[in-house]
Amino acid sequence: MRRPFPFIGCLALAAGFLGCASQGSFKTIEFQAPSLPDPALRPLLEDVERIGVLSITNIDPFRELDIEKVMARMGDAIARGLSNRPRTTVVSQDEITWHFKDVAFDSTNVFTRKMRTALREELKLDALVFVELNGVQARMAPMSPSPYGGLTPNPSMNMSVDLQVSLINLHSGKAWQRQGRQRNWQPIQISQLMGAGNQTERQLMMAMAGTLRQFFLLVAPPPRLQARRFEISGN
Repeated sequence: MRRPFPFIGCLALAAGFLGCASQGSFKTIEFQAPSLPDPALRPLLEDVERIGVLSITNIDPFRELDIEKVMARMGDAIARGLSNRPRTTVVSQDEITWHFKDVAFDSTNVFTRKMRTALREELKLDALVFVELNGVQARMAPMSPSPYGGLTPNPSMNMSVDLQVSLINLHSGKAWQRQGRQRNWQPIQISQLMGAGNQTERQLMMAMAGTLRQFFLLVAPPPRLQARRFEISGN
């Protein structure tokens, strides 16, 4: 009759296997992993595959500043920022405005059920990022801030913008909004005093960039570096 295998022998055998496994070779692999949106925005982004972008203003151009061109560039920047979201198609502002040629988009109609239905059914959008510039104030100052915290005797422009950013789920109608006033203070170059508008347009973009940067960190944060250990000995 075969004698039963001793219990102590079983423990020794198991310990032997564990010892072999613990002595295996491991390699640490680092990779970029997608980051999740902010918890407050996840319900609005659930099952969202196509996001549209609209960046508008009702402010008329003033001085040498072409606000419409700046808002078009802002729409392109938003589309690039949203590209961090995996498995998401971004529909540009040009495509939306071309499709709805006879619609003047603003905050009074973009949230309505009729408009949400049209965007959802005609362009197959699941969500919309809607950015509206509601106010711009530019004030000339006789002095400029220095890199060391003081002031220099050079003229500058103090620009303040009132910007509202909205994320709308076109299926549920739920929306998230953030409105804020941002300032940007830049020295005035000689070319700007002579009528060239490029610097003023750049300053307007920089004044709006703070609010949009915060929005991107919530809705489409950059990928995070993660590390995993893999056993490569083959045991």
